[in-house]
Amino acid sequence: MTCWEVLGISPTNDRDRIEQAYESQKKFAAGDSLSDLDQARDEAFRQAGFDVPQRTPDSGDAFGSTDEAPRGDSRPAGVALNAEDQQVVREVVIQVDAMLNDSYRRRDPQIWRAILTEPPADQDHIREAVGDALYPRVKPHLDEGELPEPVVAFLAQWLGWPEFEAAVHNENSSSNDPFDDPVHRGSSTDNGDDSQPREKRQPMPNFWPAVIGWVAGLVILTSVFSNLLGS
Repeated sequence: MTCWEVLGISPTNDRDRIEQAYESQKKFAAGDSLSDLDQARDEAFRQAGFDVPQRTPDSGDAFGSTDEAPRGDSRPAGVALNAEDQQVVREVVIQVDAMLNDSYRRRDPQIWRAILTEPPADQDHIREAVGDALYPRVKPHLDEGELPEPVVAFLAQWLGWPEFEAAVHNENSSSNDPFDDPVHRGSSTDNGDDSQPREKRQPMPNFWPAVIGWVAGLVILTSVFSNLLGS
């Protein structure tokens, strides 16, 4: 495996990203695995053109320490993983990292489900460890709006991420708001202030002058015919 595969990221010149990947993987490393991880970080720094930092003994390097999870919640630390479990976690993280770099696969909830629920990754203690490792990798994609609602809902349910549950709730709330419907917004003009000028009602025509004129004409014609007949 290359140093990038061990760290679970693609090759990069971003020092902060290398450090973040190292710190995330360090939670699940112990003994030889931790030594391999340290070597991978050093090699990644060399390839990126950075000086290799000096390591100091740290009692929290081994997995199973009580350090707070990267996502900052109050969930208690899980069961310590053995070497095989740690390898499963690393492989899942590598698969998810590769998927996150593919915009098409990243939006497919079935691919997420296939990776995260495949045994033995579906075991509770491994699932918890996978969730802790993936959170700092996946959360930026949620913030950027790059994950569709079905994927967010699955991650919220499977990994128990509160921020993802809140995102699903907010999405459902906005989609169910009747006042956000343009049809409903447009209907409000029917009840009051209508900015469009209303058509003026045309006045009814007055027929009385015509009627009077017609009657007067008849009277005149009658008088004329009477005079002619009398003569």
